[in-house]
Amino acid sequence: MRVWRITCFSLFFGWFLSSVPELTGSAELNIAVEVDTTILINSAHTNTHCRVCIRQDTQQLCQSSVLLRTDTLLDFNCSQPENVFTVQIIRDNVLYLDKKRKYLSGHEKRQKKRLEEENKQEDKVMYNIEPKEHDAFQKFNRTFIWNLKPPDTKTLHLNFSSTGLQQIQPTDSCPDKHVYMLAVQNVSVGRFCSNGTIRQVDVCNIGILSLEVSGGRALDKKVIGVSMGPLINSLANFHVVLPERSSTQDFFTPIAFPEDAETTWCFTIPHTYYTDVHILSYTVPTCLQPENIPTMKYTWQGEEPLVKLMNVSQPLVEPGNFNLSIKNCKLSGPQPPSQDLTVHFQISAIRRSKGQCEGDLPEKQVLQIRVKKKEKTTCVLKLDSVMMDTITIASGNHFVLNSFDCHKDDIELTVNQTIECKEWRDCASTPFPLTFSYDQQCIPGVLKKIIWLLQGPQNSAVELQTPAGDLRYCPPKDKCNSILLLNVSHVTSGITLGQFCPKGTIQKIQIRESMIAISASVMSSNYWNLATKPFLTYSFTQDISEHYIFTVAPKMDNPTVLATPAWPSGMKSSSTVSWIVNLEPQFKSNVKFRNVSQPKCKEVHTNIAVQTIRSQKTLYSTKKDEKINDLLVPESFYLNMTNCKSPTGAFRAMMEITLQNSSNVLLGIILSIVGVVLVIITAVGICIFLRKKKRNKAPPVSVYNPSEHTFLPGLHGMSKAQDEEDPHTYIYIDESLIYSHLLKDDNEKEE
Repeated sequence: MRVWRITCFSLFFGWFLSSVPELTGSAELNIAVEVDTTILINSAHTNTHCRVCIRQDTQQLCQSSVLLRTDTLLDFNCSQPENVFTVQIIRDNVLYLDKKRKYLSGHEKRQKKRLEEENKQEDKVMYNIEPKEHDAFQKFNRTFIWNLKPPDTKTLHLNFSSTGLQQIQPTDSCPDKHVYMLAVQNVSVGRFCSNGTIRQVDVCNIGILSLEVSGGRALDKKVIGVSMGPLINSLANFHVVLPERSSTQDFFTPIAFPEDAETTWCFTIPHTYYTDVHILSYTVPTCLQPENIPTMKYTWQGEEPLVKLMNVSQPLVEPGNFNLSIKNCKLSGPQPPSQDLTVHFQISAIRRSKGQCEGDLPEKQVLQIRVKKKEKTTCVLKLDSVMMDTITIASGNHFVLNSFDCHKDDIELTVNQTIECKEWRDCASTPFPLTFSYDQQCIPGVLKKIIWLLQGPQNSAVELQTPAGDLRYCPPKDKCNSILLLNVSHVTSGITLGQFCPKGTIQKIQIRESMIAISASVMSSNYWNLATKPFLTYSFTQDISEHYIFTVAPKMDNPTVLATPAWPSGMKSSSTVSWIVNLEPQFKSNVKFRNVSQPKCKEVHTNIAVQTIRSQKTLYSTKKDEKINDLLVPESFYLNMTNCKSPTGAFRAMMEITLQNSSNVLLGIILSIVGVVLVIITAVGICIFLRKKKRNKAPPVSVYNPSEHTFLPGLHGMSKAQDEEDPHTYIYIDESLIYSHLLKDDNEKEE
């Protein structure tokens, strides 16, 4: 029992000591109060027994708060009053301005001469606010307050160049435990930390500037300049200077924004930097006139104001300095309103590299260029100051295209060009090359696709050829393995004829349609040069017998793949297609039907026919539900297909043509070559035999020359070198022809 009593007494005594620690001792402070300064010491806790005491005559008055206007000796009846009391150091500054005087009350004698000199420039700094520390209160949470009252016709300019302010949320604190607060007309316009981008704040009417410093923190004595200027219409103007680096700043509207009041932020942006504005959160009150709902008003120098609602995208990638104003509306309903105007917005400044392209697309070429940026890129595109992800530039229009932080691979270009020939007299019969030529190549990006819209006279046909090589049919799922992929389609119906690659066996495509579209998807890096090279020619011709005609010249190295138009979809009802397959005489072809789909027809069935060109012999013609076997065609041939009128299902076919050497022709060629070689060998052998025989029969020859001069018959005057190279050299000379007269004289002498 005794132990329990001792324990209870110890617990009660400990609780008593912990609940009233201020009663365990006392503290005495000697306070010096400056002129026009008031010090308010107030208890932060209601249920406390600690009191602050001051002496009045011979008595000591103790209370929970005290207001000091003169030097006073304070006595706290607790040892740690800094944990109980807060201190407010209030300074009243009334600013006067007229033609005769300009001074601060309480300082007229000391500052009159200096202020009279400064009166020459009205907006010059009148004086500096220099926070002064009271060493006696350094352990207390203290607030320095300056009441600033300018004339009714003037505006206060508070210069924070030495500190720089950064706006924070009402519940946030600052790392250095120094929080600035500014109020105008009993309205708090914001809480701020030091080391920010706000360099100056302009306030109209009475302004209250305060600085909260936590207990135990030394006062950071940064100077704040004060001056006066012309009257403003805003509740407050914030002058913000953004740094020359990428940065993001948060800003907030005043707390309890008054109705019909306005706040303005003036932003100074470094050169080559561009700003983005984002609204992170906002609330709007119920306005007396709904059309006057609060908005964001942007103003750039020399431009018309831009007004944006808060629920839409705000300006992005904007260069240059600008002002942003937010104005509240006249409220309807009870006062205060159920919902205040609050806006939390963010300003981001980024240094960007800018590219600009300005010009006009030639109207006669009927061009349209679509500029599209890729996803997940920091590239920004603007057309005439409007930011877009996809920009379309048309012929005959002047354009100004700006790009920011855009690499060539970040942008894709699609070019549409219309080529029109409505009258036959305007359409030449010679093929025209399909090219894209544009002198102003400042438009950034990679040329990915060119689309030509060919429109000929009524009831005409389009003929396509390749001057640089033939085309190869490329099924939709196959790879082209080329720098180009061509797609041919009908404009009116949208049906795709097929897609083709260069370096194939299709020499010509004829389409019974006056309007078709040809698209070239570019797969190479040499974009502009490729677009200017004619890789396809077109011409308008008279109507043809079939809907489609393909001229094909198969090659020995690779099989030729052919497919019906619109593969893998079926052919249009009642449509026809013909392939003219040209073979060289030494080849024959193997036609293999890889994939054939036959529909159900009500009347006339579909038809697939193979007919030789030279002999006009029909090698194959399908019958209903007949399986198509492979064909061996000995010469050039036609491959014709016709769909029925009302098919149920798709009519489509894919063929493969492979060349083979013709055996009879090859044998004839070999025998001919062997015969020619034998004839040549026999002739050469006879010539060699005769020549050797003549050489063996030729006797030695002596020539008598009675004179000393060299003599050649019929070749007087020829040089020795030329004589030695004379091809006409005699091998055998009959002596009876040369010496017959000498032989006659000798015979006469003998006789």
